[in-house]
Amino acid sequence: MNRLLAAVRAARAASAARRVRTVMAGALLVLGLAPTAEAQNPPVVTRTRLDPSRGVNFHAILLPDTVYVGQQATYQIGVFLNQEVRQRLRRNPEFVPPETRSLLVYDLPDAKTPLVGNIDGRPYEVHVFQRAFFALAPGRYEVPPSKLTYALPQSASFFSREETHTLRSEALSLTVLPVPAANRPDDWAGAVGEWRARLRLDSTSGRVGNPLVVTVRIEGRGNVTLLPRPRLVVNWGSVVSADERVEFDSTPSTMRGAKEFDWLLTPRQPGRRSITAQRFAYFNPSVRRFEVATSAALNVTVASGDTIVVDSTIDALVPAAASPGAGDLSLRATMGSSAGYSWLRTPWFIACLLIAPMPALIGAFRRRRRRPRRAPSSARRLEDAVHAPPLDVAALRRLVHDALRDRLGLDVGLALANGTLVADLRHEGVTVETASRAASLMQQLDAAVFGGARPAQMPSAAEFFALIRAVDGEARHGGRPRRAPRAMQATMVLVLCVAHPLLARQGDEAAKSWAAAQTAYAGRDFARAERHFLDVARLHPDRPDVWANVGTAAWLANDTAHAVQGWQRALRRAPLDLELRDRLALVRAVQDRGVARVPHVPVQLPPILLLLVWGGGWWWLVHRIRGGLRIARRALWLLAIGAVLLGAAVALDNLQRAANAAVVTRTEPLRALPVLGAEPGPAPLTGEVARVLQRQGAWVQVRLDGQRQGWIAAELLLPLGDD
Repeated sequence: MNRLLAAVRAARAASAARRVRTVMAGALLVLGLAPTAEAQNPPVVTRTRLDPSRGVNFHAILLPDTVYVGQQATYQIGVFLNQEVRQRLRRNPEFVPPETRSLLVYDLPDAKTPLVGNIDGRPYEVHVFQRAFFALAPGRYEVPPSKLTYALPQSASFFSREETHTLRSEALSLTVLPVPAANRPDDWAGAVGEWRARLRLDSTSGRVGNPLVVTVRIEGRGNVTLLPRPRLVVNWGSVVSADERVEFDSTPSTMRGAKEFDWLLTPRQPGRRSITAQRFAYFNPSVRRFEVATSAALNVTVASGDTIVVDSTIDALVPAAASPGAGDLSLRATMGSSAGYSWLRTPWFIACLLIAPMPALIGAFRRRRRRPRRAPSSARRLEDAVHAPPLDVAALRRLVHDALRDRLGLDVGLALANGTLVADLRHEGVTVETASRAASLMQQLDAAVFGGARPAQMPSAAEFFALIRAVDGEARHGGRPRRAPRAMQATMVLVLCVAHPLLARQGDEAAKSWAAAQTAYAGRDFARAERHFLDVARLHPDRPDVWANVGTAAWLANDTAHAVQGWQRALRRAPLDLELRDRLALVRAVQDRGVARVPHVPVQLPPILLLLVWGGGWWWLVHRIRGGLRIARRALWLLAIGAVLLGAAVALDNLQRAANAAVVTRTEPLRALPVLGAEPGPAPLTGEVARVLQRQGAWVQVRLDGQRQGWIAAELLLPLGDD
């Protein structure tokens, strides 16, 4: 009997469990999730503890919280609305996602309908929002809280006012680990995820000299935008990189898709040829090891052609093959330090040049025109009387009265006559002891003057001088002290508080673009690396190492004009960098003469030399003025020398700034007039530096090395100076 009851209870429990799973499966179908397992419910729903006293719960979760560089971390936000709040809402809440810096962020598709069900025995409507985070560099990243703002009416009336509420989610952190170096394949270029490789041809037959389109398709799970171009090896034809295409196929929780890379394959040999299986190495973060995706081999029949194909294509994927002896064209590892142009045009340098002759000019002017000396004050004359022979009593009284009048504006004789001297001194801030002592001494002095006989204990001038000093130290000063320094300090603190977030945001954007450029360069995607390095250069235009990397990435991307622009801008800020001169020597257009030439002179040498000669010369003239010597002739010589040095420094500064110089982006003939139908002239080389003479609409008149001059379209020029 007991066994029968237990069997019945077990059957009822199993039936109830099946009904619960059926309800959850229906809710998961509404969300668009696979109902194969109960664990398919979003983690933000299953792992969050709700506060039943709140009508709205707002929580965030980051899974996983520790990833590798290039691995996806999913950020989920859950909005839990109970039945009462859902009925009172008149409009949708406002959701503000977190501002993440130094992370690549992709919005994942949301469920079309919310999840409705019971949580802890209470009905809730759940809205889930998701984002995919990708880090490009190892480290610890902070994810600030998200914000949710909603409004509820204060009563059931239609005209009731609404009360606004704001909630914030949890602040989270993401730990990013570097990709392990152990067992790393030699051909790994930075791919992270789970990938498959496919190889296809646009045709199974071809002809010598006629290009075929070879496509490698990499598909799988991960960030397809970060996939580097694989290396295609074909020993019977010439291979040139072509287009790239990206396809996204995002599920509600994982980014996946495919990226296709095209090459133009020009056969050189007829016959039955084969494209061997291609490798694509990647790091699989799920199993924490490197894996290789291998495509299938393809066969193609190549017929004989009527032309002879000369293989003059430079493989852009191998930097060492770009030019013999050109080095490996390695990148600068860091952004380096700032190295702008010379100090010649900075306000502080101009102020130093203007202030340097002031002491000598003032000394010479004062030597020719002496100002009359100011009469000493009454207090100073009283101090001198201390060390001089005793004064007449009347003269001493007059001197003391004048000193008190100058300091306090007080008529001492009238105050003594009215008996208000102590009160007047107290009113000015003098202590009772000093005021009483002053009244006593002044009465003794008046008695000596008007009594006709000198008293036996006559106060001396030293006592009166000590009295004047005491009164001066204790009496209050007129006016209130200025608080300009405190106001200035407060202003500086306010400026720093406002500027610090802007500078921090700029630094984060630069670090993000720098990491993306390094990743793209490591994956042989030189065009993408060039774009990211240019973004960093726009934020930090005064760093030569950044411009050097712009030129290197552009050169390997076959963008000669931007390569010259980057290397030239870097060299003009660091003229002693021999590596930059070697790289400019790779360009076909001459870069060491004419407008393109950069002298081997440090940027700050001319202004330092000018400041030393100019300031030292005027300091020497000041000493001559003190010795009573004339300086007119020597000042003229100093002005002449300073003018020559200033002219040379300005000329060198203009040459380094290259404000009127530009780089030719494409070979087009110069025109005699600024019209398209004008007579064509000589054609400059791509990457050649030209001096801009004048502009007229969409045309620019330029002058090139070799006395070549003419008009060219403005769109064919890149500015060499600052944009």
